[in-house]
Amino acid sequence: MASASSLPCEEQSLCSICLDGFTQPVTTPCGHNYCKACLTGYWDSSDLIQCPLCKKKFHSRPQLQVNTEFRDMVERFNNMRVRSEDQILAKPGEVPCDICLELKLKAQKTCVVCLASYCQSHLEPHHRVTTLKKHKLIDPVSDLEDRVCKRHGKMFELFCHTDQMCVCFMCLKDNHVMHEAVPLENVFRERKAQLEDVTSEMKMMEDTNTRSIEEIKSSVEQRKKDSDKEIADIDEVFAALVASLQRSQFKLIGLIQEKQRAAEKQAEDHVTQLEQEVDELRRRRSKMEKLLQTEDDIHFLQSWPSLYIPELHKDLFHPLSHFTPPFTHNLSDSSQQSYVGMVKKTVAQMEKTLSNEMEMLIHEVRLSDGCERAEQPDAAANPITDEFITEVWNPPQDELMMIQQCNAVDVTLDTYAANSELLVSENGKEVRLRQSQLRTFFKGLFGEGYQDIPLVFGKDGYSSGRFYYEVRVSGSTGWMLKVVKESLKYKMTHDTDKGAWRLCGFCYQDDSFVHNVNSGPLFLTQRPQTIGVFVDYEKGEVSFYDVDARSLIYSYTGCAFTETIPAAIAFLSSMTGFPLSSRPKLYPVFSIFGEDPNNVLIITPVGHAT
Repeated sequence: MASASSLPCEEQSLCSICLDGFTQPVTTPCGHNYCKACLTGYWDSSDLIQCPLCKKKFHSRPQLQVNTEFRDMVERFNNMRVRSEDQILAKPGEVPCDICLELKLKAQKTCVVCLASYCQSHLEPHHRVTTLKKHKLIDPVSDLEDRVCKRHGKMFELFCHTDQMCVCFMCLKDNHVMHEAVPLENVFRERKAQLEDVTSEMKMMEDTNTRSIEEIKSSVEQRKKDSDKEIADIDEVFAALVASLQRSQFKLIGLIQEKQRAAEKQAEDHVTQLEQEVDELRRRRSKMEKLLQTEDDIHFLQSWPSLYIPELHKDLFHPLSHFTPPFTHNLSDSSQQSYVGMVKKTVAQMEKTLSNEMEMLIHEVRLSDGCERAEQPDAAANPITDEFITEVWNPPQDELMMIQQCNAVDVTLDTYAANSELLVSENGKEVRLRQSQLRTFFKGLFGEGYQDIPLVFGKDGYSSGRFYYEVRVSGSTGWMLKVVKESLKYKMTHDTDKGAWRLCGFCYQDDSFVHNVNSGPLFLTQRPQTIGVFVDYEKGEVSFYDVDARSLIYSYTGCAFTETIPAAIAFLSSMTGFPLSSRPKLYPVFSIFGEDPNNVLIITPVGHAT
């Protein structure tokens, strides 16, 4: 058997071009060996015919022949290497043979009895000697000292469940007497199975988390695409708004310029007329001065009629008596200043309305994502420069506060549209129920069947946008708040819900308080003290809020505020000069019922949550 030192170097059996075993080896004139295909391909890809290893150049491409002797030698070497794989030297990190002296061969087995590792040749006695055949052989290991009991010098073969450690047989008679011990193989299989289960579960969790990561990334990417598209659409909407404002600006500027041109034309006409009159006056004055120099009385008197006839030339001597200049310097300044004032005032109102609408929109967007939070306004980023906007904007804490800040209106009761049984305060903010002999008479005549409910309307109606007001109802045991169409204002009726949206509350004899709406009774956890009424004309919504609890009591949606006016009525209205609008006004309505004259409803200033 060849020794390791007698084996050829492994690199000598490899082609220096493909770094693999030789295939059809050929030899160059300089004595180097290559695969025939590798050398041919090298020369085909190069302009020079040279040796890839020593770079020796050849005048012409040599005729290549397979080196059969070298091929046979490589084959014998490969066969020898296969037969002597067990006799190779130990490389760094591999377990060497403990018996080899100079050249340490790679160990093939480790004996747990001898506590030594052997190469194939030194392992031969364990296969031949009877006593050595009984030794236990394992795959080569390098950490034998960690596998041997330091107390008894024996290999670990058992596992103590009591102390959770590896032990030898001698330990069972020493420190581990009466302990539960089992063979290492049993514990190994059991814990390996447990580890496989845990690994499987971890793999499942890993796969689940990986899918979740992919889904989240996909969702984020899709949301980014949607967000980019929405941002682009929003840019288009705002660009259209800006373009509309610019068109209005150009139209307004054009109108002012047109008025200016008309004034200039009128002034030019008057200037031309005055210049003609001045020329005529200058001509006649020249003749008169010339006539004054004559001493011929007859010529003077004969020329007089042609120069002066009071009836015909009265205006000629007083040309400014019938002329008023189209404008003066002061009037021009006043007119231009009035334009600037009107524009400033209108733009400020537009800015205020647009700012409130945008704040409401931003608030709704925040709530839709569940990321509502209180933020301090950036004064540097949003300076208030217009003198018409004096309110200080506070960050909204909830939806009701946003409504309070953006949509509050000042509601005043219409005294002239109040039922005679109601008493309205001088400031139009309070309404009470007063006892009247007529009401007593009707109740006596009809008994309890008389159910007329007195109403009072707000002075102002609203036909667009949003409006909000608050009413303190804690001082009344029977009340009703309504929002009604303008067509019901003079009917003073309560027996229909068409065109009216209400919330009412009243106290029974057993002191129980009941609330109801158009559709029926409401069941509230607590009796509200102050009611907030919010109307969104464009969305068709009427909502009632408990201001103290800051919660929604009830909301009417899909309300039909607009109306279709019959063609005949619309034509007659236009003929009379009073055309009807398809967007009727909505009016606040207040009502008190019961017998207690102390019942009162109070329209309170809209407060903001702090």
